[in-house]
Amino acid sequence: MSVATVKKDTATKWLEEFENTAANRLGASNGEIKVKQEKAIKDFSEIGIPDKKLEDFKYTNVRLYLNDEFSVKRIATRLKSSDVRHLFIGGHVSIVMVNGRFVKELSSLKNLPKEVTVKNLFTALKETTQIEATQFNGQLEDKNNPLVMLNTALAYDGIFISVPENFECKGPIHIVNISAGNTKALYNPRNMIKVGQGASLTLIESYQSVELSEKVFTNSVTEVIVEKNATLNNYILQDEDALATQNNVHQVTVSTAGKFNNVTVSVNGGMVRNDLNVAINGENCEIHMHGLFIAKDGQHIDNHTLVEHNVANCYSNELYKGVIFDGGTGVFNGKIYVKQDAQKTNAYQSNKNILLGDKATINTKPQLEIYADDVKCSHGTTTGMLDKEALFYLQTRGLNETLAQKVLLHAFTQEISDNIIDDAFRKYIEQKIESHIA
Repeated sequence: MSVATVKKDTATKWLEEFENTAANRLGASNGEIKVKQEKAIKDFSEIGIPDKKLEDFKYTNVRLYLNDEFSVKRIATRLKSSDVRHLFIGGHVSIVMVNGRFVKELSSLKNLPKEVTVKNLFTALKETTQIEATQFNGQLEDKNNPLVMLNTALAYDGIFISVPENFECKGPIHIVNISAGNTKALYNPRNMIKVGQGASLTLIESYQSVELSEKVFTNSVTEVIVEKNATLNNYILQDEDALATQNNVHQVTVSTAGKFNNVTVSVNGGMVRNDLNVAINGENCEIHMHGLFIAKDGQHIDNHTLVEHNVANCYSNELYKGVIFDGGTGVFNGKIYVKQDAQKTNAYQSNKNILLGDKATINTKPQLEIYADDVKCSHGTTTGMLDKEALFYLQTRGLNETLAQKVLLHAFTQEISDNIIDDAFRKYIEQKIESHIA
């Protein structure tokens, strides 16, 4: 069977299956969304599932993971509160999403401020003003990402969170994303996050598996809008099991004097692919992006980042670290794009990796594309083994080799987790990291 036939047959199957449940599609909530979904269906049908010939997927062959007998139908699950409560953190507001759907009865919303809107996206697009419908897919359509097209085409729900102007949401909001069930399935959740002018929010996202007995592919897209003088702290933990594959796209738009702080930690899952795109559209913005990925035997973790400096007088700083064990594969592809009008830009990017075995693999590609002449920008990458002298020193102080390695890895990873300002989640993350570097 040719590659073209695989593309067409797979795409056609999903799209036909989706059309049979058109009454539940996201576009049924709003006419403008329907038009955008129809266009995405057409665009994806022409392109199909990306393969390694596409530059952005050169080191991650998504076709290997998607070319399976996945269903795009809604799959019912019967999880109980007792199945998910252990995933909650402290007194945080916990929004439970099961296979891409908001499950209110499993969530914990008692500490949700009345000023903050939390709804499933279908309802939000049906009830709210036309602004959200107009913004939907607005920053993503020109990215030409086939998996975003697939999500836009097949999305039927997700979560909508909106923080009003000048409101400080003091307690974190935690989106608990769960993959569950015994059916091979492709899920396409679509989320929209809005932080109003002068407002602030700490948003935690975790991805975990509960009672999962079949392969699933979660193709998630989240659109984030940080308005003028607003602040968003966004922390992501990916800790699904080997049956779960994830493609996670975040498109973040930041307006004048906005602040966006992101920490993404990936420690588990069969294959994890992250695309974090930040468009800086107003002056005096401040962007911080930190990532840690730990890949063990058979695991593949790919982080793609794009920071677009579209205007002058902005700052971005990016640090991603990888720990790759024997048989694991890591990918980092980061790009800083500075437009001609973006004078006085300060932009920094660094990728540091440790390989723990002869069969550990890292593919890294930091990039700068600069069209302004009054900027301070740098990028770089380092890859190597653990420092033998440091290991020897620790062993002379009474530590065995295993414990000495763990101490060095802890110091290496803590530079990332230290950027999480929420104490409860930082401790939770550090426990996860400790268990995976042992």
